[in-house]
Amino acid sequence: MKTKLIITESQFKNVKTILSENTMHARMVKEMKDFLDANYTPTENYVREGGEYFGKTMFKVNADEELISPKQLYEYMLYKFGLSEAFTQQVIKDWVSGNIGEDYMLSKHVAMR
Repeated sequence: MKTKLIITESQFKNVKTILSENTMHARMVKEMKDFLDANYTPTENYVREGGEYFGKTMFKVNADEELISPKQLYEYMLYKFGLSEAFTQQVIKDWVSGNIGEDYMLSKHVAMR
């Protein structure tokens, strides 16, 4: 049995906006950013290589204050959200550098899948 739904033109525009790719893209960026904000803190850790100390970006897990590498965070985010590798990397990079604004657009357009 089929049912027809009658909506106004303004309702159609709202639905179209909600379902548009940019909105879906922004929603996923927001979800990932909120997850990162709640669970991780970017930190600078100094690593000794060849007798010199170099700054290396690490991430503190807020739950237990354990330090993890960018690769570990990246692999977990891939597992958790199941999106493309390039999209996940760009979200993490923009989150660390503070480039995700109120519009939740990335500094570089990358496909989610």
